[in-house]
Amino acid sequence: MNELKTVGFLGLGIMGSRMARNLAQKGFGVVAWNRTSARVDELARFGVKPAATPAELARRVDAYCTCVADPAALRLVALGPGGLLEGAKAGQLFVDFSTVSAELTCELEAAFGAKGVDFVEAPVTGSKGGADQGTLVIMAGAKDAAFARAQPLFAAVGTTTIHCGPVGAGTQVKLAGNALIALMLEGLSEGMLLTQRAGVDPRKLLEMVRASGFRSPYYDFKGPAMLDRNFETAFSIDLMFKDLSLFLDSAAKHRVPTPAAAAVKEVYQLARAQGKGEKDISAVVTSLEDLCGERLK
Repeated sequence: MNELKTVGFLGLGIMGSRMARNLAQKGFGVVAWNRTSARVDELARFGVKPAATPAELARRVDAYCTCVADPAALRLVALGPGGLLEGAKAGQLFVDFSTVSAELTCELEAAFGAKGVDFVEAPVTGSKGGADQGTLVIMAGAKDAAFARAQPLFAAVGTTTIHCGPVGAGTQVKLAGNALIALMLEGLSEGMLLTQRAGVDPRKLLEMVRASGFRSPYYDFKGPAMLDRNFETAFSIDLMFKDLSLFLDSAAKHRVPTPAAAAVKEVYQLARAQGKGEKDISAVVTSLEDLCGERLK
């Protein structure tokens, strides 16, 4: 198989822009495409070159990576007019870092496999900080040979890669992980609000959580951020709502009851209805605050 020297990157949002930069800084020749071309221009100082269309990008590289918002966006850049499939060539590698559905990732593997392209699904976790520092955790779904080919790309953007199984498995693990995050954040939000309403400093609850057997590094940074009203977006409410929706779609398909995730999804829908969709997921606490008239402080 071809050595991976040139890499295309499509989707330069909070995560993708940092991942593309890390690839360039780790020695890959990077060609990028984004719906908003100004984001490609911002990476020019790292040697990143622009492409006019996804198809043109595919013709210029050994491998291409996508990190886009949702299934519709991925389907468009991969399979739509002027998409990656138009420019795909045998021997290439396609790594999708997006969080979409297992069904779509399997569809992409089949479509690109018919052209002789190896496909790897590789949703990530680690948020903006992990993308910036190149310390993401990658949940890969792929055939063994494709997974092995992708290792140099994974090493450039992350520190831990879990081979979850064939294509589709990585997505299932990622969606379950994000459902767990949403449940954890909801529990912390409700607990701190009630603690404060009952006349106790919510920082005492956070102190106890961080000292106990149910502590999590997640609470170490999200808890203080909520108390300090720091809702700078690392992972948006809109994206978590999307992932919870995909998780529940999968649960319906496989006939698994997920009542807690369904309830938490409605909290995210409330936040979106209040115009908070672009805020960080920690801002969901403000929707609960609005309902009970109690603001964390």
